[in-house]
Amino acid sequence: MSSGFGVRGGVGRCYPIFSALNQCIAQADNREDCSDFRDDYFECLHHFKEFQRAKVINEQQAKNAEILKHNNNGDGGGH
Repeated sequence: MSSGFGVRGGVGRCYPIFSALNQCIAQADNREDCSDFRDDYFECLHHFKEFQRAKVINEQQAKNAEILKHNNNGDGGGH
């Protein structure tokens, strides 16, 4: 939260990034110079990149399991 207070009191998990973003905007001539801070802040709030990466990993694990299942059926396992 931009208020600086977390859900259970104390500093919110994204407040340090929000504070850095505010400081960057205050000092920058162009707001586009702060796009990295903005991206980090939104990732902290919403976890879009984290969720996308987890989805890719889960899909690959499912593919690997299917390949392993297919390779172990019908050929006697190589023994």
